[in-house]
Amino acid sequence: MAVEATRVERRGKRGRLGRLYYGWWVLFGMVVAMVVAEGVTFGSFGAYVLPLEEHFGWSRAQVSLGFSVTVGVVGASAPLIGRLIDVVGPRRLMLIGAPMCCVAFVLLAFMRELWQWYVYMGISAISLGCIAYIPAQALAVRWFDHHRAVATSLIGASVWMGQLIMLPLVQLLISRLGWEDAFIYSGIMIVGAYAVAFLLVRDQPPPGGERAYAHPEEAEADAALGRPPEVTLSGLTVREALRTRLFWLLVFGLMAIFFVVFGWLSQAHPYYQSVGYSDSRAALIVSITAGAAVIWLLAAGSQLERIRRPEGIAAVGSLFVAGSMLTLYVVGGSDGGTALHVVLYVLGFATVPPLEALMISRAFGLSNFATILGTGFMFETIAIFFSPLVAGSIFDNTGSYDDALLLYAICAAASAVIFVAASRVRQPLQARLPLPVTRS
Repeated sequence: MAVEATRVERRGKRGRLGRLYYGWWVLFGMVVAMVVAEGVTFGSFGAYVLPLEEHFGWSRAQVSLGFSVTVGVVGASAPLIGRLIDVVGPRRLMLIGAPMCCVAFVLLAFMRELWQWYVYMGISAISLGCIAYIPAQALAVRWFDHHRAVATSLIGASVWMGQLIMLPLVQLLISRLGWEDAFIYSGIMIVGAYAVAFLLVRDQPPPGGERAYAHPEEAEADAALGRPPEVTLSGLTVREALRTRLFWLLVFGLMAIFFVVFGWLSQAHPYYQSVGYSDSRAALIVSITAGAAVIWLLAAGSQLERIRRPEGIAAVGSLFVAGSMLTLYVVGGSDGGTALHVVLYVLGFATVPPLEALMISRAFGLSNFATILGTGFMFETIAIFFSPLVAGSIFDNTGSYDDALLLYAICAAASAVIFVAASRVRQPLQARLPLPVTRS
């Protein structure tokens, strides 16, 4: 695990708001923002599929390509966004990204051609990259040491909370006002949420961070000895990380599992409709899945920090996801099969978002965390880009999602195998530490 320098200086209540460590307020601001941003974009995409098909006559594959464009642009811009986060900080990017995302959603409300669907989704993707997942994870690992797994779990849970809270709201807006107004109100909500986040977020913790807050007596001892207060983040450079075997194993493992979960994120709602569930019941199942994922993440987050090699847990999670897809493939859309699928899916994928941040921070350190995370996500986006398009094309050609479910199960199982291999590779950051001296 990456270790920050421990030389600190206590400065009154800096880094606190009252008696609470200020990092929790930073986390609260980002969770609020992520709930809205992820909820009205990735979390609610499925709600727009049928309205756009009916209004414009577009095919399922054509509409799904809009989702692919979003994740493709996010991935292509991720290394640059990660570098900007490491250099200028997440807070400044919010001033650019949130208004830009609002403008993109207003443009979506007035689109008339298919190419506009792709272009405006691309604009929203660039802005989303500046304000959502990568900056939120960077803030979590900067501000927290002892509770880093909890913090990253909360960021992961916010994605599901967004689907739980915002999908029914977007669905209601579409049914009452139409998809055009739903886009406009979504843009307004993003600006409002990030106004709250901007007031709370700070790019860097005070000297010593969470450790100084949790152990003030150690901070006072360091200060009494005249030790400097700076905190140095250790870690590999991006170029060094790219040369390691572990980086590519993590990337390929995440590519395989993200191919499944991001594809399912865009297709779950229309899948349930395709097997006979009503529009409202399909939305309810998706919301129940999201709610259960939030509960599971919050319960498991405090335990993840104790795990030395998170790759093994990621492998188990991938197997659960594979089982969830096989369940639907075998039993179809029956109530019992759907319930079992939801349980397996929640137990599987709900743990992956915090594990990604933990795996990268422990393997490569924190000094270039956002840049390395963004570089990895650029490669992972290749799988995310094609997944909705492949599933949509399968449905258009066969009238069923069965072949897509089987493909998803195979990819999830492959991800488990790759993560097992990754767990057997020594972490590059640990390899840099000096070996203990033994006496003959």
